[in-house]
Amino acid sequence: MMRVMDLAAVAAELYARPPGAFTAARNDRVKQLRREGHRELAQRVARLAKPSVSAWAVNALAVGRPGALGDLVSLGTQLREAQEDLDPARLRALSKDRTHLLPEAVAAARAAAGEAGVAVSDAAAAEIEQTLRAAMGDEQASRAVQSGLLVRALEGNGLEPVDLSGAVAVPEVLGGPSAPRGGPTQPGGRLGGTSNGDTGRRDSTVRTDSGERSKDVAGQRRTQEAKRKAEEERRRAEQLRREERAEAEADRDEAAQALDEAQAELAGTERDAADAAARARRLADELGSLRARITELEDDLAAAQREAAAAERARGLAARLVERELRAVTKAQERLAALD
Repeated sequence: MMRVMDLAAVAAELYARPPGAFTAARNDRVKQLRREGHRELAQRVARLAKPSVSAWAVNALAVGRPGALGDLVSLGTQLREAQEDLDPARLRALSKDRTHLLPEAVAAARAAAGEAGVAVSDAAAAEIEQTLRAAMGDEQASRAVQSGLLVRALEGNGLEPVDLSGAVAVPEVLGGPSAPRGGPTQPGGRLGGTSNGDTGRRDSTVRTDSGERSKDVAGQRRTQEAKRKAEEERRRAEQLRREERAEAEADRDEAAQALDEAQAELAGTERDAADAAARARRLADELGSLRARITELEDDLAAAQREAAAAERARGLAARLVERELRAVTKAQERLAALD
């Protein structure tokens, strides 16, 4: 059974790589996991989406320079508390801190990306700042930013929860949202200087107004709950579409890689076949030349043999002629000797 921590560990390893190397590394890891029999984990890894440059730079900031990000997240928590406490003096002081901490964090993210050889454009830097602002205004967004598994930039207005659908590679690592600080304020003590009748009428009016307000609040809550559920359904559907798209892209990339490998292998075998065919032609030509030379040599040998036979016959004839003439000379010498 797949564990979230296993998926998070693999995702952290992949998202630490530069964006340009992400897809190939993810596909290789999917193949490895499938070979090792971790099919469910391989399916989830195959769905991991390639991060945008801005999201990857924020991840690099979270992993490589957590101090700079931690200071910014801490400041965001203090700002939210000051807003809930309606403390304008503290808000002004914290806002001044934000004016220099936020640019410093953006610069740190760009520097971390630069160290890995990834250039961050001005547009991407603007998305980094936008993401960090969202993290300062929303606790779940701050967890997403600190996870190091961000896939896309975040947006936030400081009033509504930040939309995190499809923003984090492994959403399970974020956990659930924290409960809101404090609760509804309760009415204070009794007002002085009123008669019992006035108090009774005031209490009755308060109860009536409270009842009306309770109905309005209940209606608003029902409406907000319906909107929230509709938004959750939309986000789940969007997340499912993202996952299906990521899986389809992973399958496409894997098929494309397999096609490239097959084409490369085909090209290699075609080169080998062409080389073998050329060598065969050269050998055939050499063999043909040798056969022609053998035929020529055989003809020369036959002619030489004929010439040798003729010369041998001529030699025999000359030898017999010499022998005959030698006998004639001997006879002539014998006659001359007899005459003396």
